[in-house]
Amino acid sequence: MKTFLRVVTPFVLVVSLGACSSSDSATDTTMPNAASPTNPSDSKMAAPTEISVIVGTDSSPDRIEEVTLGANVQVTLSNPNADDEFHLHGYDLSPGETKMGEVSIISFTADKAGDFEIESHVTEDVLVIIRVK
Repeated sequence: MKTFLRVVTPFVLVVSLGACSSSDSATDTTMPNAASPTNPSDSKMAAPTEISVIVGTDSSPDRIEEVTLGANVQVTLSNPNADDEFHLHGYDLSPGETKMGEVSIISFTADKAGDFEIESHVTEDVLVIIRVK
């Protein structure tokens, strides 16, 4: 019986430690998943709301683009017919002078609620209204 215990006991210990080791490695393989976002909407929040305006094509003082308060917004502006300068009122943002046919971008975080006009400083026309709510 003593011989049996001397042979069996080390075998049982090795098998037990091997089983513990296997369960630890199984846990380790799930670790990378813990680093990914737990809320799928978190990844959507990182992507900016994109608005494109071409003067004379889809610009209008009646055009209203709604964005969510707190959203990152990227407005792409161009005037295919003339040099222009665009301005986002209320946020006081302007990309400066934009050459005819070139594209300018106004990027901002919509951290103020309300209606905000983007206008041409050359013609003083309202091109689009950004509604933040």
